Amino acid sequence: MTLSELYRKARSDFRNAEIDSPQYDAMCLIEHFFGVNRAELVVKGDKSPKAEIEAEFLTAVEKRSSGYPLQYILGEWTFMDIPLFVGEGVLIPRDDTEILVREAIKRVRGVENPKIIDLCSGTGAVAIALAKAYPKAEILAVELSDKAFSYLKENIKRNACENIKAIKGDVFRLYEEFSDSGFDAVLSNPPYIKTDIIATLAKEVQHEPKLALDGGKDGMIFYNSIIENWKGKVKRNGFIGVEIGEDLTNETVKLFKENNFEDVYVLKDMAGLDRAVFGTVH
Repeated sequence: MTLSELYRKARSDFRNAEIDSPQYDAMCLIEHFFGVNRAELVVKGDKSPKAEIEAEFLTAVEKRSSGYPLQYILGEWTFMDIPLFVGEGVLIPRDDTEILVREAIKRVRGVENPKIIDLCSGTGAVAIALAKAYPKAEILAVELSDKAFSYLKENIKRNACENIKAIKGDVFRLYEEFSDSGFDAVLSNPPYIKTDIIATLAKEVQHEPKLALDGGKDGMIFYNSIIENWKGKVKRNGFIGVEIGEDLTNETVKLFKENNFEDVYVLKDMAGLDRAVFGTVH
């Protein structure tokens, strides 16, 4: 088959499988396996690739058609223009998390050599974005999963973020190891999907690690720990910021206020859904 034929086959298979973005996904795989972008495909579309690479491509098309995440097939993804290794065992970074990161970047501005901790760090997307924005910041990135922790370390290395220290630990206990009032900011995109909803999620999401999705029966188990236990680790006028599911706004805001945070506010994502909550320690 020629490159054009392979592209059309992938696009058709993805449409039949009801993949949300069949053209985009097909082009991503063409570029990944054959090194040909959309403009080059017009010129080189009549070329036939090596048989073994074609076979790998067709296997990838079959996997994607079954609902396997495109990001896992590619082995990497970008977040805020930052290249990140991804694969089975780590949550795929999503654009929605930019809301949390951009607000944190704005709030940290003016703080000299800020100290920040990113809980449930996963690929390190949040920590790395902050490290690039503030090279003099001291940033800790905490992750419990063995697989995710390996991606975290590789992504820190890949992006040459010498101001990030990766820590393998449990956010439910790790706070005990830090002195009070040590951080300017505590950030987290924790698991927040209610346990009984996970089985109803899209096929792509089902391939992601349950450990990175499951927020307990009410979706609040991580928020309870982060807001209650990590508050004392934040400096006066410092803050905690968390990404949330849009159905957890009221509960999360209430939790912040019950723990005496001030200036508690909610930020919406580009779809107009509640996506992050911030609160200030006074």
